[in-house]
Amino acid sequence: MPDIIEFPLPASSDDPHWRAYCRLGDEYNHELLGTTEWDDSPEDTLIAARAETDYTQRRYLAYVDGEAVGYARVLINHVDDPDAAALNVYVHPRHRGRGHGRALADRLVQDTTGKTRFETWPMTPPPVPGARVLTPSSRAGTVPADHPGVRLAQSYGFSLGQVERVSRYDVAAPAVDPAEALGEAERHSEDYEVHAWEGDADASLRADLAVLKARMSTDVPAGDLTVAEQTWDAERVRRREEQILLTGRLFRAVVRHRGTGRIVGLNELVAPRSRTSGVVDQWDTIVLPEHRGHRLGMRVKAANLIALREAMPEARAIITWNAEENRPMLDVNEALGFRPILVEAAMEATAPLRRPASPQNRLQE
Repeated sequence: MPDIIEFPLPASSDDPHWRAYCRLGDEYNHELLGTTEWDDSPEDTLIAARAETDYTQRRYLAYVDGEAVGYARVLINHVDDPDAAALNVYVHPRHRGRGHGRALADRLVQDTTGKTRFETWPMTPPPVPGARVLTPSSRAGTVPADHPGVRLAQSYGFSLGQVERVSRYDVAAPAVDPAEALGEAERHSEDYEVHAWEGDADASLRADLAVLKARMSTDVPAGDLTVAEQTWDAERVRRREEQILLTGRLFRAVVRHRGTGRIVGLNELVAPRSRTSGVVDQWDTIVLPEHRGHRLGMRVKAANLIALREAMPEARAIITWNAEENRPMLDVNEALGFRPILVEAAMEATAPLRRPASPQNRLQE
């Protein structure tokens, strides 16, 4: 069995445990994308981890003969949902099938005693035709039933609550020119105006942004997952901006309702500075329910795509996540040119987590 260690955030990114942890994280992404496009530097990853204030994270490595062969982590939102824990386990493909993933999972079970709810989010390639699949109760989307991460989670009592689609937008090959999409959307939303910028927000906007960030926790389709409402205020928005800008570029577009002056829609793009591939992550996109039906989702996304393209010509692609049952947002993405590349199994379990009775499922994640 592997030697499993828990390690704290180090004083330097040159720490050997930190380097091994970051290397394995990159290997996981290489396995998913088949490229190095998601690689971030250990230095910036450490800066971001040190700056985090809303979540606590415990990190583990599994060593075999002095080589780090897998990692695990426990993530807890101690501000909004302190009784729940998000768990993640990864074992390098060369070392699977030997019980290392199960050993890491057992350690997480041991170290999360007292938590009442657990989540895990194994990401996988889409199911191939003819493969066994799992389908959530919503019937929206499927995940491969024999993926090692999904199997390991099931063996500990997790069930599939939702399927998330991971999509990619290639900046150089959009389905439609964002400027054309923006112009078309504007004709259906004359009572609104869009503003886009890079960097932090004006202080006068943060209270409205806080409302939108809070609604992201409750308004997005959640399937059978338990939803903990998040509490945001202007200070939390400011703090999150500071954290992002330590290591990345933040692009935001918002929709303002002309009649009330309130911000009612938001799209966020984050470009890590150490990621030289030009791949950008899309974060929140939301329009308040009472303002939907005016193509504001298309308008705010198209506006931010234009702003990104102008400010960051080296941007090559955008990666985003959406619930498979969120058809209105998927319609917007597909019309712009986002295409599915991966699926994510959103899985949940309640305490106590069970340990497998047999040595089966000794696999990744």
